[in-house]
Amino acid sequence: MIPKVLLWSLLLHLAASDDAEFAFNGFRGGELSLDGAAAITPEGLLRLTNTTKMLKSYAFYPTPFRFKSTPAGNVSSFSSTFVFGIVPEFTDLSGHGIALFFSPSMDLHGAIGSQYLGLFSPSSNGNPSNHIVAVELDTVQNPEFADINPNHVGIDINSMRSNRSSPAGYFPRDSSGFKNLSLISGQRMQVWVEYDGTEMQLNVTLAPLEEPKPSTPLISSTTHLSDVFFDDMYVGFSSSSDPFLSSHYIVGWSFKMSGAAAALNLSALPALPRKTATSSTRKTLATWLSVCLSVFLLVTVAGVVYTVRRRIQFSELLEDWEQEYGPSRFSYKDLFMATKGFSEREVLGAGGFGKVYRGVLPKSKTVVAVKRVSHDSRQGVKEFVAEIVSIGR
Repeated sequence: MIPKVLLWSLLLHLAASDDAEFAFNGFRGGELSLDGAAAITPEGLLRLTNTTKMLKSYAFYPTPFRFKSTPAGNVSSFSSTFVFGIVPEFTDLSGHGIALFFSPSMDLHGAIGSQYLGLFSPSSNGNPSNHIVAVELDTVQNPEFADINPNHVGIDINSMRSNRSSPAGYFPRDSSGFKNLSLISGQRMQVWVEYDGTEMQLNVTLAPLEEPKPSTPLISSTTHLSDVFFDDMYVGFSSSSDPFLSSHYIVGWSFKMSGAAAALNLSALPALPRKTATSSTRKTLATWLSVCLSVFLLVTVAGVVYTVRRRIQFSELLEDWEQEYGPSRFSYKDLFMATKGFSEREVLGAGGFGKVYRGVLPKSKTVVAVKRVSHDSRQGVKEFVAEIVSIGR
């Protein structure tokens, strides 16, 4: 009886092919092995993460490829190209990015998301037994991995600390010099990953969609993969998105062993969805609107209270005796201003009934004497009225 492990290895080896290829111009009806938050949308997009869950995700081609004819042999040449798009929930903040990677197994349950992109964990990061090679499109700068910036492309071997990395961008064919690209612009971009098994050269090239493939790769690295790759390896994508949620999309993908991957039919590729306000964004907007409305109401109420108090302060009360006698009448506000707020510097004299102030009426500029009766004055209303009447005459 053949042992189960040996039988599985035999079946895996028979299923793998050293002259295999595939091409997906959109993923509607495409056969992929999906895990985590990964899903194929009705439009044919491979959506690795969305803006509603903080999860890691995977999308594998379901059968492995034979990269070495013997365990001690060299890794064969291979080539892959894909079109991706990252649509963040917030303009300048994104999840952790996307990785095209090669793994001996589709079971990465021990890996975690976040900055590890679903490839490693704090305990496995940097372990040679991982046998994982990845090309990362990294949109968060993690100092623990010595990331060069929050918008870069890197080659990772068994670790999130890249062997080689470069700011995201490309070298146009017109030799106009390096041009930066924002990985989280929400625009579709194309990546080419090519390995020359003879020269042991791994090239990574990036460009905007429909831009001709640049002649100069973004990254070109001499990379010995023989000690990392098993004979048979899976190829797929991983992604993670937290704490800032983003939708990571693969729009089209092709791969080929021992040759150039098929060119994608760009006109047949599905478009990225237009960015719309998510429930989280709407909730945030509603919160800010509520705060702004509350502040506006508080300011309005405070303004009304202040106005009412000012009017009460300077209000004029018509006494009964004023209807009978007819001296000139001045508002309290005018007298307050005329005497500079009943300033002690304007006092002309004082008696048992109150103080007399010098004042200048604001409108006529007439100099007047203003008597302010003390609250504790012993002067009665009759005496006060008699004094006012005599002044009025």
